[in-house]
Amino acid sequence: MKRMYYGRTATLAGSLLLSACGSSSSLSGGELLPAEAKDVTVVSPAPDNLLGGATTAIATTVFIPAHREGETYPLILHSHGWGGDRITAADATANAANDVPTDFYSVILDRQVKHLWDAGYAVISFDERGFGGSGGAARVMDPDYETRDAIAILDWAEANLALARDATGDPYVGSIGGSYGGGFQLLLASQDPRLDALVAGATWYDLPQALVPNGVIKKLYDIGLCAAAKQAQRKLDPLIEQTCAEAGENPATKLQEDISASLVQFLHEHGLGFFEKRHRDPADSFKMRKVDALLVQGNRDVLFTVNQALANMRFLAPLGGDVRLLTNEHGHILPASLSRQPRLGWWGCGPTDSVAAIHAWFDGKLRGRSERLTEVPELCLSLDDTHSVMPGAMPVANNSYVVTIPATNVTGQQNDYGGQAPGFIPLAAPIAGGDKVLAGVPVASLTITSTVPGAQSVAFLGIGIKKADGTIKLVDDQVNPLRSSRAHTDEELFIVGERLEDGDLPGVLLYGSFHQYEPAAPGNFQSNAYSIAGTVKLPVVSLPVQVRTP
Repeated sequence: MKRMYYGRTATLAGSLLLSACGSSSSLSGGELLPAEAKDVTVVSPAPDNLLGGATTAIATTVFIPAHREGETYPLILHSHGWGGDRITAADATANAANDVPTDFYSVILDRQVKHLWDAGYAVISFDERGFGGSGGAARVMDPDYETRDAIAILDWAEANLALARDATGDPYVGSIGGSYGGGFQLLLASQDPRLDALVAGATWYDLPQALVPNGVIKKLYDIGLCAAAKQAQRKLDPLIEQTCAEAGENPATKLQEDISASLVQFLHEHGLGFFEKRHRDPADSFKMRKVDALLVQGNRDVLFTVNQALANMRFLAPLGGDVRLLTNEHGHILPASLSRQPRLGWWGCGPTDSVAAIHAWFDGKLRGRSERLTEVPELCLSLDDTHSVMPGAMPVANNSYVVTIPATNVTGQQNDYGGQAPGFIPLAAPIAGGDKVLAGVPVASLTITSTVPGAQSVAFLGIGIKKADGTIKLVDDQVNPLRSSRAHTDEELFIVGERLEDGDLPGVLLYGSFHQYEPAAPGNFQSNAYSIAGTVKLPVVSLPVQVRTP
């Protein structure tokens, strides 16, 4: 049997030890082989873009579970977040001794390598090119580089491990990782049919949309990502170095026009959004296959918002795969020294522990234990550390709850740096509590006009709640940059999730500048000024609320 993927043909051996539904099948009396962890260097056919070699050495640690001779086991690929490196045998031991998942979500996912290994899965954790012990330089999930590296690791695993296979001979393969370690999975799924079930946490659909939403540079995170990689002495491709220089390190930058168009396109080609465009182009031979995907994203993630996960879901689900989405109070949350964001919250979704759900997901998909999939909600939206809702589909705001914004002038002095208070435009009346929640996609139809002659302006808009005591809260730390040079008709804003109490008055917050987009106070938006008018529909819905008992 031959299978085509990423321009090459893989021929499976004629005699395969098949195991039903990915579970191990043992040979009577086979010798018990202990669990093993070993470092393996895999040679990728993608060029070494640092030293100029024809191939690139990719560092991996291979975790083989305890099994009897002749038994087979499913495989899970793991990779790390930006600036990190793989899980080694020593890391796995240390994690077991200090297994308190209070870190950033990608670190929580890293810790699952040891647990999955103990549960009978083979796991290969690998350093992305430019990180850890791997050669080459990082190109931020380039299909011609990082994805080919991952394919080479799968090739090595097929040739060297006793992988469980289905009746056609395909191996049972899953993947796990967060942030950068989530990005590799979606690109791999687009290029290689061997990946059956992925768990992508806190990752992207389209990098320019995430880093430069609506053409406004999310400068605080752009600066931080570049600085983190350089501080850790990671190796970056010259194109990534140039992106850092143009998008973050140049103090004069603030808009997409400040970045070379070729660099924006380069980053766009490193996400599933690019492959969705190819898939929908009748003239393009690329067609995305179905894949089972568990997406986990943070409501308060100010780098990769829940909208990025929803875009992945909206593309993948109609292809026929089992695609589920859980949100949480985690994600890319700026450190307190750079932001006023509160601490990391609960990594689950209400009573659903996302870590337990991940293990159930793999057991259901790679071991045929379909009954375990009932432990994984199809869609769960977090409201806070203890509450969640499970709608049948992502709520999108309609005409039931509409904030009408009269012509309002805002200046750069209205900001979150300690300047003048932002403008707050509320609903006409407070919300009666009960089963009402603010959860889903707000939708805006707005006219934004620069009040600075000859200049473009940016409206920074968030969803707010005025409490009974008069305090106003920005929901989930999400602020949308909306440019005066663009039309904003029925535009989906950043997704929010919040429990409502009796007397809460939801509305819209209007800023002239915001620290996520300009870390200096208020820097390039000092002279920003605009007039705004229109409507914002809020996703206020009636749903049963699930409650977690901490």
